[in-house]
Amino acid sequence: MKMELLLRRLVFVSFVAFCASSATPELLGHMEPLGKQRPGPEDTIDEYNTSHPLSSERFYNEYMIKRRPVVLRGAAVNWPAFSKWTDEYLNSTYGQMELRLEEKVEGESNERLPPGKYGIGRDSMENFLSGYQSPRANGYIVGELPEPMYKDVDVVPCLACSSIYNKIQEVNFWMTSKGAASAIHRDAFDAINCLLDGKKEWFFMDGKYNDEVYVIHRAKYEMGGLSLINPKSVDLKQFPKFADVKYAFLSVNPGDCLFVPSGYYHQVKSPGGRNMAVSILFSKMPRSVEVNTCSPEPEHSKPLDEAGVYLQYPGTGIMTMGVLDFEMFRGIVNNFTLQNGGRFTPSVLLKALADTEAPAEGYETGIDLEADPERRRITKRVFSVLSKGKQRWLSLAELEDIPTETWQEAISIMEPPDPSNTYDFEFTVIDPQQLSEAVDGFFVLRKTMSREQWSILYTDVIHGSEYMASRIFDQINPDRKDTLDEAEFREKFEGVVEQFQSEDQLLEISTNETELIRRRAHGADGEDAEDNRGDRDDGDDSDNGDNNDDGDDDDDDGGVPDDDDDDDGGVPDNDDDDASSEAQHTEL
Repeated sequence: MKMELLLRRLVFVSFVAFCASSATPELLGHMEPLGKQRPGPEDTIDEYNTSHPLSSERFYNEYMIKRRPVVLRGAAVNWPAFSKWTDEYLNSTYGQMELRLEEKVEGESNERLPPGKYGIGRDSMENFLSGYQSPRANGYIVGELPEPMYKDVDVVPCLACSSIYNKIQEVNFWMTSKGAASAIHRDAFDAINCLLDGKKEWFFMDGKYNDEVYVIHRAKYEMGGLSLINPKSVDLKQFPKFADVKYAFLSVNPGDCLFVPSGYYHQVKSPGGRNMAVSILFSKMPRSVEVNTCSPEPEHSKPLDEAGVYLQYPGTGIMTMGVLDFEMFRGIVNNFTLQNGGRFTPSVLLKALADTEAPAEGYETGIDLEADPERRRITKRVFSVLSKGKQRWLSLAELEDIPTETWQEAISIMEPPDPSNTYDFEFTVIDPQQLSEAVDGFFVLRKTMSREQWSILYTDVIHGSEYMASRIFDQINPDRKDTLDEAEFREKFEGVVEQFQSEDQLLEISTNETELIRRRAHGADGEDAEDNRGDRDDGDDSDNGDNNDDGDDDDDDGGVPDDDDDDDGGVPDNDDDDASSEAQHTEL
């Protein structure tokens, strides 16, 4: 009997062991935070310090070209900002500066971007500082550093002693409290990120892991992109390839600077209290870089306010964050010009514009980007700006001599301000149907609406900003009455609603340029597009070498047709254009 019982137990134990060995192995780190999916960090980040500094030559050859992160310990401790930028100093010195807001936990919140003094996603320094330490605060500053603040910031030696010092794209500013976290993403520009207060924890993943990180969109030159993976709870059943991604982990302390290459995946957490950083962005594809430019002096930091920064934000008005990479675009233009025998024509410019917006391999749409009538119209305007409206083509030498200010003007035509850079951003965030329904519900219960009642309705029910509530009520109530009856309110209200983007229109507002191009191209008339393709030449001018414009309407313009009747190089009149957002901000 005892033997039989023993045998049964052995059979049971064997069966359990068999079932355990046959079961699917447990996924390491499934539904756990980022970093738990591997036994530990398997990649490392090189470190330098003030006793062992990183030279401009080594930075360029070993890190910038090879797209490898590197940390510079203590590189910012001598900046004026490091000691000066207390809340009191920022408030008294830069309190009126306007800055962008983001939600603290990127990509997770079901709420809209936080409202600020100047609308959703836009606040003044003074207003932000008054509440950012509150437990209820959901926003943090992330946007362009206002130019007046440059005087407190330096450029680290490995950049300051190279030609990059005069080719900085833009400078960004981060500030938060009580913790913040980003999504897993990669940036479009190379950057030196310097921490001035607090602590940051960085997870780095090599840019080679495109498929394993599950990036949302990719374009030919677009190095930025968001991952679909939630870093707080990584779902390995939905994203199984992520288990193969090796990572590096790095803690950054006050005064440390970190080189973050474009295209290199990372996720950042800012734990604890006050956290503040400045990031200097520069081209991922510079046409050329000179190093050791401080020689014969030792390499040293230089003031940011003496550097060449392509996009400088004055602290109020329209922002320019996220504009096309200047150096990359100029390099693409040069390449197409060389292919055209050294002549830069409208046709060459059109090819360059189309190339910057082309999808990556595997994402092709089959659309002829050069056939888009709108793009061809813009090409005429841009070429007229670059050539000063006096020449049909430019040589490579003339192309190189075009001043930065002229390129800035040209690129502003190519890329109008993104809504998030303007005072009208809220019009793209609030659902007009929800707005109309809220007003209908209000007038079921009441016969009149005061400014205060409208403000409560718009901010508490619609979750808009007080700034936009005031702007809208002023439009509805130009006579500045204390209250409006329903008829008076609705007389202007419908026109106000039309300013907001419908849910269908919001689908057209995409951060992915490739998707935007595809929609525009499909919306264009196919027959007209075919006709335009037939009009283009190969951009190879065959005249006698004279590149001056003699005023003849039949001049060869590289195959890009005129789109108006003015003798202005194809640049349409814009006298009737709508007022700018900046003007509306001042008036309303």
